[in-house]
Amino acid sequence: MPRLESLSPCLESLSPPSPSSTCWIPSSADPYTTFEGFCSERRYGIAESQSAGALTASFDNFAPPQNRMSAKIRPGTFVVFALSTAELAQEYPEDSEDYRKICQYTPGRYLGLVTSAFVRWNEDDGSTVEDVIVHFVSKFTPQPSIVANNFIPIFPVSSTVPVDNSALHTSILFPWIDHKQWTTFGVRLRVRQTNPSALVFELCNEDFERFEDKAGKDYSRLESLDATLDDETKDTLARLSVAPFALPAEIWFDIRNHPDIKEPLCFIGDIDSLER
Repeated sequence: MPRLESLSPCLESLSPPSPSSTCWIPSSADPYTTFEGFCSERRYGIAESQSAGALTASFDNFAPPQNRMSAKIRPGTFVVFALSTAELAQEYPEDSEDYRKICQYTPGRYLGLVTSAFVRWNEDDGSTVEDVIVHFVSKFTPQPSIVANNFIPIFPVSSTVPVDNSALHTSILFPWIDHKQWTTFGVRLRVRQTNPSALVFELCNEDFERFEDKAGKDYSRLESLDATLDDETKDTLARLSVAPFALPAEIWFDIRNHPDIKEPLCFIGDIDSLER
């Protein structure tokens, strides 16, 4: 399958913003790139990818406060997401083989925490588009071993796990036991479809702040280790790091009824399959 064209902008900076950011992005910041660029963009140096300051600061001058808009999905919200193959397929003629293959592909569903939200405003027609950064949630610790501690447990924790007072708490009891909030791995998504729910699982405010603190320290530690990592480790880390490339996705707010949730490493398989 030829490379897919992205439906999302490639932001100028390669640095992810502060985890709690909610930013307005003008339509003028819309240089489009190809889907091929998604994997190559993820392979930038760890030191470049982890610094938060440059990108966060770059949004401050884009628009006066009265033109900034609030994101619909609040940072601190747990969601389930899947890549929107219907949106990706729109880049090809409906009678083409590429269109058929993309539509027939079934991407996995993944669990994560929304840590940043950005709203793009089109000055021509007044429409808005929302991008979010989602950090993965998993039953397992991150890999490779150099990032094995880059997570925070989510309450409830079973009696077989040593007591950890640092566990994150949600406003409504999290529906699974012994899950881990990863701090340095995630994905940037363009929100194309949402499935609302009266039941939304959110981190308590003070626990979201603790996530931010831990994530900041973990990013800084990775940055300091960049020069010591071999190319294979750098590539593995980059493929699960937040890229400057937003992928179209469907979002579910009710995270409970998804028995087929995949582990984060399977997301690499989705990207590779759609890229072929």
